[in-house]
Amino acid sequence: MSGYHHLKTILAAAAIMPLAISCSGDSQGDTIAAEDAGAAASEECGGLLGRADVAEAFGGLLTVKDTTVAAMGDEVAGCMLFLDEGANNRINFNIGDAEDFASRKDSQMRQTGGTHEAFDAGTEAHVFNGINVIALNEDGKSLSLGLSSAAIEEENLLTREQSTTGLKLLAQRIMSRL
Repeated sequence: MSGYHHLKTILAAAAIMPLAISCSGDSQGDTIAAEDAGAAASEECGGLLGRADVAEAFGGLLTVKDTTVAAMGDEVAGCMLFLDEGANNRINFNIGDAEDFASRKDSQMRQTGGTHEAFDAGTEAHVFNGINVIALNEDGKSLSLGLSSAAIEEENLLTREQSTTGLKLLAQRIMSRL
């Protein structure tokens, strides 16, 4: 089974079985010490990404309302971060393998139009149209990261440049934590 189909199976299982864990972070309260806040926030998505990361990456223009993690055993397969701003905006990321990366790269490169930029995150990373990122690390783990296009194209919450910069930063952080 290809990595893409494997990931679809994992995410489908998360919807059917109690594998999806809602992690709102609201129970943390405001009394967490400053040095613990970053660690607590990044645990929202299995220690890979949190509210503070999103706020910093987008200069405070986007804030996370809620998160949902899809996991298989102890491994995080993906996370959806729902944003306070706009209607139904979110940041999604999925963790996969080298085969998933190759499939996503091939698919993105075949699309015509739009923008494409390689950047430094892992052994290979690309951002497409300022809203989709793929990256691969030396251990063969891959990342697919995306922001709702409406945040830029319809609601003007960010410029394409702000989105690109923020997603690149988030990708670098996730890849360093894998």
